[in-house]
Amino acid sequence: MSRIVFEDEYVIVVPTFKEVVPHKHAFYHIFFLGDTSKCDEITVAGSGMLHTMASPDECRLFLMIDPTSDLADYLKDNLITEDHPMRFKLSVPLTIEKDDDISLSRSVEDCLEENGFRVQRSSGEDVEDYRVVRLVKEIREYKHLDDKIEKIAAEYNISESRLSHAFKESVGISLKGYLTIAQLKYAYKLVAEGRSKTFAALEAGFASPAHLAYICKKQMGISITDVFK
Repeated sequence: MSRIVFEDEYVIVVPTFKEVVPHKHAFYHIFFLGDTSKCDEITVAGSGMLHTMASPDECRLFLMIDPTSDLADYLKDNLITEDHPMRFKLSVPLTIEKDDDISLSRSVEDCLEENGFRVQRSSGEDVEDYRVVRLVKEIREYKHLDDKIEKIAAEYNISESRLSHAFKESVGISLKGYLTIAQLKYAYKLVAEGRSKTFAALEAGFASPAHLAYICKKQMGISITDVFK
């Protein structure tokens, strides 16, 4: 079964699966490539970029990165210059931790920082609209996953069109798209905790388990069942 570690701004996946069909979604990716003990190269894919899992025979782990995070901004501003995944050499390799999730997260973050990546926790200070800052925070806490945008806008005392425009303008992704990736992240989190896919689907705001299965395969390139085999 794949190992998955959930952080606020990214998810670490240590895959046991090898085959992923080409797909695209709003997450950014960093694929760490190397042998079983360390990774000295990465492949980076941007939000909305068609890709598959980089080099399955050498991909030891990868990050699914929140598009509103500082790390995503760093990738967009410094590494992503083409419309396809790009490969880079790491000056400081990642040593893979085999123990607890905290150690693995610390190793990944230390590696990124040692290689000059900006990984600090986003404060939202660069977003002008305080409502968007608040909404991003709430969605990261898995709120609003079952809400229509119309309902969220009413709660924020703003029109649906204005909220959608302000969100896209501030963070570079549609509100609907951001809600979808939050739903996927929460569904994966619940299944990783041992919950059934039916429970995960409904709790994450999907219409049915079939709807979750469809969105997972479409946006992630692999069924949720195959991820947790």
